[in-house]
Amino acid sequence: MDSTSFLQAEFIIIKYERTDHYKKENFMTNFAVIGPGAVGSVITNELRNAGLDVKLFGRKEQQITLLSAQQVKLNVSSLVVNQQQFDFIFVAIKATKIAEIKDALIKMCHDGTIIIVCQNGMGQLPEFTMAPAFQAAVYISGQNKEGHITHFRDRKLILPNHEQMLRLKTLLHDTQLEVIITDDQKTLLWYKMLVNLGINTVTALAKNTAVIMEMPAVEKMVRELLAEGIMIANSEGESFQESDIDEILAIYAGYPPDMGTSMYYDTMNNRLLEYEFIQGEFLRLAQQHKLNTPVLDICCTLLAAYQYNKK
Repeated sequence: MDSTSFLQAEFIIIKYERTDHYKKENFMTNFAVIGPGAVGSVITNELRNAGLDVKLFGRKEQQITLLSAQQVKLNVSSLVVNQQQFDFIFVAIKATKIAEIKDALIKMCHDGTIIIVCQNGMGQLPEFTMAPAFQAAVYISGQNKEGHITHFRDRKLILPNHEQMLRLKTLLHDTQLEVIITDDQKTLLWYKMLVNLGINTVTALAKNTAVIMEMPAVEKMVRELLAEGIMIANSEGESFQESDIDEILAIYAGYPPDMGTSMYYDTMNNRLLEYEFIQGEFLRLAQQHKLNTPVLDICCTLLAAYQYNKK
């Protein structure tokens, strides 16, 4: 055999071994998703469609309906009675509910478990001490109405550049999830915070869907709110520009008019908001840096008033 043929043969062997290892690891790796809302159900469905071993958990055993590319039924297992351990756990509940799942989450972890935090906001990672945890910037839009989830758009997870995240990206290769690994994770988390700051705030306060962005007065208010958010983020070392405001408004323009946000649905159902992790975090940093943020101040006062004495 000449050198060229030998190299080709060697490449085929290596490729076969890598492919075989990939298939073997996919077969052996199991996944859990906690939270049968829009984010959790979409992630579960994409993993299931790719033939991966995945289990969806919620407060109780039930069956939910997901309307995405097609209508599918997903079984939800009770988190309370679970005794199984998992390799990767996607936490897709609201940040306000972390304390409620901690005991169950500890039981789900083994020495090699990795947790992916798929929540809005920043600052919650220190709560996940039971296993190495990484926060994803999540772009999955949908709504949950009594176990009927409508997936509006996007299947994107943006993760930090880490060996375990690269491994996860490989494991999810055959899914329809768009997994992006980046060295700019902090900046992209800040960008998602800004996206949430604008649309979540006004839809929650107005108790109306994305249709309100058609109102010039609302768009003006959102522009001013985002400008204050950028000032705060830049005080934390970021370098966002005014053009980012137009880009974020273009994202909102792509939303269906009847699409709500997580905070909109929480206000409509009289639930606690993720206020402390989004608007509250912006406000805390604004006060720390002694910044003038009149629009944010008013919005936070109203959101805090909504939360007042709620449990």
